[in-house]
Amino acid sequence: CVTGLSIRHVGERFQHANATISKSFCTVLYALSLPPFYTTYVRLPTINDPIPFEIATNPKFFPFFQDAIGAMDGTHINCCPGGDERHLARDRK
Repeated sequence: CVTGLSIRHVGERFQHANATISKSFCTVLYALSLPPFYTTYVRLPTINDPIPFEIATNPKFFPFFQDAIGAMDGTHINCCPGGDERHLARDRK
């Protein structure tokens, strides 16, 4: 959950059943991860994209991310590896 709380805590906070919270969360998650939203608003970085200014100018982050390509904000990326590579992608964040 975006709040960092469990479904039970969110349900208690908003006075809704856990099933309702779970169903609503899944609805929003699917809406954000499927076309047309995903294909319109999500752009994965390429090797030629510059490092974001906030990272490049911060000595706390730059040494660790100077050669990084990818999302840092918890973005979920669809992954469909073949059967022989599934173990490599399982339980990865």
